[in-house]
Amino acid sequence: TATYLKSVSDKTKQQIMVYTIADGDTNNDGKLDINDIKTLYISEINGERLVKLSPELQELIDWKLIESKNRLYFRTIEEANKNVQFDKGDIVHYNFVDLSNKEWKIIEYKPI
Repeated sequence: TATYLKSVSDKTKQQIMVYTIADGDTNNDGKLDINDIKTLYISEINGERLVKLSPELQELIDWKLIESKNRLYFRTIEEANKNVQFDKGDIVHYNFVDLSNKEWKIIEYKPI
């Protein structure tokens, strides 16, 4: 999927796109499809500065734009218990990117 962040553009004058992509054959079945890990990317509207936000081999759970702070929050899950399935034994990571900064830096945080 691809989403244009118009509200961020109106405030920051940066035209930003957010993408949810399966970018690799993570289940090794020889196909790139819906069964592979979803990742999160952002870029300028013209495709320049394409940045992968979600860490390698972490499944994107969801993302949300908080317009009042110009922040893109997202959650990923790390397959930590090595049973080749995402389940309750795995680790959820919480991150955000401040879209008002020119440099899109991923900041991990721990919710209360």
